[in-house]
Amino acid sequence: MKKIFYCVVLIVVSSIVAVTYYYYPRTVSFEFVEEIPLPTNAFDRREYIGFDYVRSIDRLYFYLVEFYERIPYDDPKLKGYDRAFVQQLAEDFDFENYYYLITYQKTLSKLQYSPYLTKEKDDIYFDKRTPLIPTWNKAETDKVYIYRIKKNDHFRAPGP
Repeated sequence: MKKIFYCVVLIVVSSIVAVTYYYYPRTVSFEFVEEIPLPTNAFDRREYIGFDYVRSIDRLYFYLVEFYERIPYDDPKLKGYDRAFVQQLAEDFDFENYYYLITYQKTLSKLQYSPYLTKEKDDIYFDKRTPLIPTWNKAETDKVYIYRIKKNDHFRAPGP
């Protein structure tokens, strides 16, 4: 009789742990670093639901300068920053201890992850790194925000 009781208790406890692991979102702490003006008055990326996950100075240049240079048409909404401005900005960043998140015209409220959030809010199933799912503050602004998180190779930006 005791064996059956222990088996039932073990199954119930294991089920609770498994459900909690799958559904319960874990929070990743982040720190506000910098608020920068938009590159042009017409710049608009409010519809972008994610953020740019910057792991190095090269990626910082890509997201703030080179990405917009590769766009084949001349659209004032999609002009990037000046290289000198980004160089000055990068001098203050510590890429040895932190990764950086760039958000466009929205401020972060929370960063979370869990297997359930990954399944529901991420479309990149083949990348084994864990997507950080953002929760945004309601207000839209006319700034670009940069946050930092502790360096961790297990995280990435969420998919489209």
